[in-house]
Amino acid sequence: MNVLSDIFSVLTNHWPLVAGMLLIMLLSQLLVGSALRMIFCDRLASEDYFALSAAGWMLPLSLASVLWLMLGAWLPGQAVALLLVLLTGILSVVLFLRARQEPVPASKAILWVLLLLFSASIFLRLAFVSKVIIPLYFDSAQHYFITKALIRSLASHASPLLNPPTGTYYHNGFHFLIAWMSTILRADILDAILILGQVIVAALPLSMFSIIKQETKSGAAAIFAVLLAAFGWYMPAYAVNWGKYPALTSLPLITFVMSLAYLFVRYRHTLTRRQYLGLNGILFLGIIVTILFHSRALVVLGILALAWVIATAWQRLARRIRLITFLVILIGIVLIIMFLRTKDVFGLLFDPYWTKGSMVTLVVLVLALFAQWRYPRLAFASILVVLLLFGGLLIPVNVPGYGNLTLLDRPFVEMILYLPLSLLGGAGLAGLEKSLQDLIARWPARRFSSAQYLSSVFIVLLLVNAFANYNIYPADCCSIVGRDDLVAIDWMDKNLPPEARIAISSTELHVLDTNAPHGAAGGDAGAWITPLTDRVTLPLPYQSDFSQQPIFNTLCKFGAGYLYVGEIGASFNIGSISAYPDRYRILLSMPKAKVYQVTGCAQPQ
Repeated sequence: MNVLSDIFSVLTNHWPLVAGMLLIMLLSQLLVGSALRMIFCDRLASEDYFALSAAGWMLPLSLASVLWLMLGAWLPGQAVALLLVLLTGILSVVLFLRARQEPVPASKAILWVLLLLFSASIFLRLAFVSKVIIPLYFDSAQHYFITKALIRSLASHASPLLNPPTGTYYHNGFHFLIAWMSTILRADILDAILILGQVIVAALPLSMFSIIKQETKSGAAAIFAVLLAAFGWYMPAYAVNWGKYPALTSLPLITFVMSLAYLFVRYRHTLTRRQYLGLNGILFLGIIVTILFHSRALVVLGILALAWVIATAWQRLARRIRLITFLVILIGIVLIIMFLRTKDVFGLLFDPYWTKGSMVTLVVLVLALFAQWRYPRLAFASILVVLLLFGGLLIPVNVPGYGNLTLLDRPFVEMILYLPLSLLGGAGLAGLEKSLQDLIARWPARRFSSAQYLSSVFIVLLLVNAFANYNIYPADCCSIVGRDDLVAIDWMDKNLPPEARIAISSTELHVLDTNAPHGAAGGDAGAWITPLTDRVTLPLPYQSDFSQQPIFNTLCKFGAGYLYVGEIGASFNIGSISAYPDRYRILLSMPKAKVYQVTGCAQPQ
């Protein structure tokens, strides 16, 4: 009952925003689904088109948001945004009416199940928003800051594409989309981020359906793969706690591109020239938009393509060589897992899939045996993807402007590891079904009546496990803003001069296999001061001892006239600060948040 109460509280407070987003999403789904139906006609079923459109619905909206940013510098931004929505709606209706001329097969039961899963998932995930004061973690502050800067840039008739208001940033697609949607719906950016994040999480699992359905011809196995992606492990939905909205948004698009590439290979010889060119156009735009959302998506797409090419070539080898190669890949995965577990920086990588998801993972590993037996190319490619994802954590690259990185970082691999595992689980269940059907055909005198209910049993058990273990609420670890923080930040906005420089707490980021930290991150609500108040902040390590002369000298050197101590997170320890009234004067004292003025510096503040 508490969950329902939380959900209805969100709907009561944000129903125009929720309804508006779902309406825009529906129009975009209609556009994508109709375009694909004109290309594939009766080669796919209605449930395939629904699942594919749920994976690719951000494609036309992302293109519209880019067009809005291009035109908004010269035309009224609100009018252009609404016009683009209207044009999207008109194009959706036109394509839908034309696509209706193409009859397609359908399984009404499976289609209704997908609709029910999608609707229930959106409804349930709104409970997350009820417990969040402001989007979680320091990344969310950066996303808000960039989005607000884009909208401001348009309001001043500057082109944010030609002159980025926040400098270079390598995955801006999410910010474009949020800026456009919040403008259309006249919504607060913070609310738009929270609601859109949950809509993306709810729609993301549906992207698993088509490739399993097409490869195995089992709708039940495809639904099982969808449920694995949705509730099998706490990833990828947990990434909302980290504020990883760009990476999270790229995941359904990655699967959308993967599915289209699979369909391209499967049906390329049966398509007309017009259908062939149309599919290539959508596939090309899908790749571009996916990379726009997250640059490392290009690496993942490359891994998926390479794995499929290798798996296709592997199938042509002699049986003995295939077996040897398969064993080498498995040994390679075991060895690299053992190596990664020796590195502290990769400690969290296996937490969703083993420490807290071992039961589901073990079931998938057992099913993977049947997947490899019955659908060897898909299974081998999925296993190879796991190996290549792990390998991407160890391959160094030097990116100009960003220094020494690796092809993939730990959070992104942790988020996307559900993809090959869900494919193995879905294909494995279909393989188990097929094996039992062959057994029945071989011994018709024996009764195996329970075989027809096998998929239902797996689905029910998965849902029971999710009900017992899955948490739809925010994680305690990732909140850095409390209610006192919001009051304190509002006070600073109203009372501190616009040119104020404020020292805030920061922590070191360790997501790569190097001894050196990979940048700094806001340790507490101080990360939100610049996005919400436009005041300049100076990050200092949260362990800073303000009784030490070098720390005080640093504050004076960089002109930090103020010091903020947050309510929660990795905040400064100010136990000794009261012993130095000549250096630090309290301006705002709340039970859990404080603002100090730095005094006594030789240079002007």
